[in-house]
Amino acid sequence: MHVRAQADLECQETATPAFETSTPELHADSVLGKAHLLLGAFSSGSTCLGLTELSRRSGVPKTTVHRLGSELVRLGFLARTAEGYQLGWRIFELGQLVPGPARLRTVAQPALLDLRAVARAVIHLAVPQGTDCVYLERLAGRREAALLSSVGSRMPGLLTASGRLFLAHGEGEGAVLDACGAAPGPTDVAALRSEFDQIRNRHWAEERERCVPGFKTFAVPVMHPGGDRVIAAVSATVPMARRDEQRLIHVLWATAADIGRGLYRGAAVPRGRSGYRVKAAG
Repeated sequence: MHVRAQADLECQETATPAFETSTPELHADSVLGKAHLLLGAFSSGSTCLGLTELSRRSGVPKTTVHRLGSELVRLGFLARTAEGYQLGWRIFELGQLVPGPARLRTVAQPALLDLRAVARAVIHLAVPQGTDCVYLERLAGRREAALLSSVGSRMPGLLTASGRLFLAHGEGEGAVLDACGAAPGPTDVAALRSEFDQIRNRHWAEERERCVPGFKTFAVPVMHPGGDRVIAAVSATVPMARRDEQRLIHVLWATAADIGRGLYRGAAVPRGRSGYRVKAAG
């Protein structure tokens, strides 16, 4: 397998399924809990799952999958095809109505399109979710289609520039410890604290070839309108050979500021738990 393709697969395999974070809060023996597990089985990226595979991935018995699956199909949360089950349109429709992400994407999209044209890079818009980051928008050309994450995917924070930016602005030492716990392999806590201090001081984060060999990513924060809360990150991924890093960072800053102004004019995004306050280094 080609080296880059292999790296893409490895990066995707480390992504944390979105349902894992909240599953413990539901009782798996309840109807709602089982329906949650069924829908969460698609978080691995598979678009269509047969009855047997859906049962295996969700841990729900086949008979229950068949019964609940039929009800979810009737409600529009799942759809039936010749190959099995897939997510239904009702999921998409409701997802577009989530207030924070929907508002953020609407305001950010024009600025991200301009950024894509100027930076000639793969562009991502991400938000923090615990020690992970979730991608709300992705702009790339056909040649870059295999690079990094798709919209809606979740990645461990330490693997990405946006994730490290969010972790640097997390609450207290717990963010560092949580980051170490979520990291694959050993992590130098002292080095991580030092890196987080640098990120807070310079207002940008980076990763080099951690996800895809031959590519580097820079991310900057999008601030809560009129406040000190980091609510999102804008990032650009370019080949390692690119030498205009400072120009790229300044363009990212300008884009983030533009998005922040747009949110301010539009009465902003709620100050929920998904944002992090900017802290002084140290």
